[in-house]
Amino acid sequence: MKESILEKIAALVTKGIESEAECIYMLAQIRKYIEQQRIDGYWNLRMCANWTLHSQLNNATVQVFLRELNDFLIDAEVHGEYNLDGHPSLKKKLSFVASLQDELSEFLNAVGVDSTICTDYSAFRRLLGIFGQVIEDTPLVCRPNAPLSHLSEVTFSRRKSIFQNDLYPISLYWRIKNGDKAILLIKSDIRSIPFGPIEVITKTFAFVTNDNGL
Repeated sequence: MKESILEKIAALVTKGIESEAECIYMLAQIRKYIEQQRIDGYWNLRMCANWTLHSQLNNATVQVFLRELNDFLIDAEVHGEYNLDGHPSLKKKLSFVASLQDELSEFLNAVGVDSTICTDYSAFRRLLGIFGQVIEDTPLVCRPNAPLSHLSEVTFSRRKSIFQNDLYPISLYWRIKNGDKAILLIKSDIRSIPFGPIEVITKTFAFVTNDNGL
């Protein structure tokens, strides 16, 4: 079973992802392997897989994120500002698409599968673009299993990036509700800036409250 799953993953990433169906299948097989082998970590990779397979989610993977986000909202209320720098784990989760490359590469190397799809910019850009098509019309609604003080629901959705030909052509919305009230919209922009032979990845966040038209 273990070898069969890895063989399927290896065949896809070696060939290159060329369709939405292949992207979904690859991520589903990776998630299956991680769960069957009870491997810890890879939060961002797990969430990318979850998003391709679900429109609503309340499993253990997302509960950690929701609690961290609730703590962030409490902190913002106390200090009167939204500051992600004091919440590095949450910041990484909010930009989880940008972390897909590192975690996918780490996973493939750990299981002995060629990770060229992550180091070849054109191959990874194609994978990420196809992933964007998969999630484009499927917001992911996440709810806590137990009541939290500052949120009751978070919806992940893709937004169109204003930047063209990005290595990371996906930006995200995070719509946060508490009860029936929308309390915050977090907008993330993820883009690459070429500097000679390398590309520098930048991640920026904007916070929109009801007072600003949410």
